[in-house]
This record gives sequence, structure tokens and C-alpha cells, in this order.
Amino acid sequence: MDVQELLTTRRTFRAFLPKPVPAWVVHDILEAARTASCGANRQSLRYVVAQRPQDVARLCRWMKWAAFLPNDSGAPAPEQYPTLFVVILQDTGVPGHSDVDVGIAAAGMATAAWAHGVGSCIVGTLNAAEIARWLDLPPHLQVHTGLAFGYPAHKSTVVPMVDGNTRYTRDANGDYRVPKYALEDIVRYL
Repeated sequence: MDVQELLTTRRTFRAFLPKPVPAWVVHDILEAARTASCGANRQSLRYVVAQRPQDVARLCRWMKWAAFLPNDSGAPAPEQYPTLFVVILQDTGVPGHSDVDVGIAAAGMATAAWAHGVGSCIVGTLNAAEIARWLDLPPHLQVHTGLAFGYPAHKSTVVPMVDGNTRYTRDANGDYRVPKYALEDIVRYL
């Protein structure tokens, strides 16, 4: 697929098939993070990779999934957990760490994964203290964001926004419908 199609169809997924992500795809995902642009080329981010089912399950319990959906219904059932998790850490010993750098790395990893048909969910609301304790992290490494990866068990589609309502929904099949503004609603040309 071309780049625009790749970017447009790379959506968030929160239910996955029990199919492991191959090592060469994991490598591509991590390579996208390693080579991502960052402020002043500081490279303050570090990554923890979890692939064993028990480790992924533990991380899933420490994530807040799909806050827009009622009653935590966006959390995957155990049989639909991701098969790969990457936790992004910020090394506070490197001056100038930045949320922007995390966003660039996370978007790059999610896009690299989708190029191989692997879906993702970037999770910013998580129990960082529990994860740090479990990983036995030194104080200068702080948990920032989690990324769940796996082969999607549902679809996620962009739909036109109605009346400014940005809340995504799930249809009768459990597929996501994600409203987006029209381009003319968000862009001003000078």
C-alpha cells in the first residue's frame, strides 16, 4: 500500500488474534523506534519488550483501555490480549527528555507494525509505578507509554464526524467506528 493508505488505515486495535508477531517484524518495529527523529538527537528513550503471554497479561492489567467506551468495555478479553508489548521508558539522566519524542517513536512503531498487518494500541494511561516496580527500574528510567501489538481481531474504520462528536463507538460486530473531522474543518490556509 502507498504511504497515505498506510497512514489512513493505521488505526487503534484493542482485540487481537492469538498469533505471535514474528521476530523479523518485531525487529522492524524496534528499528523504527531506534531511528525515529528526536529533539537535539538526544535519544533519551529506552524500550522494554514483552512477548511471553504471562508478561503481556500482566502489562495488560496495568493499562487503561479505551476510556471513551463505557464500563471499560474496550479492554481486551484475555483470549484477545496482544502478543507483543513494548513499554517506552524515558531516561531522565539525559537532559531535555520530551513527550514529543515519545509520540514520534510510538507513531513510528505503530506505522511500521501496520506495514506488516500488525495492529497496535498506544496506551498513555497506565500504572507506571507498578510497571516500574515489576521491571525493577533504576530511578532515572521512567515508564511513559505502553504499546500493544498483535494481529487485529476486529476492524477499525474512520467515519465522518457528526455534530462535533469525537467519541468512537463499536458496532454490533465489535468493530470500531472512529469519527474524524473533515479536512476543511481543521485546516486554515493563509
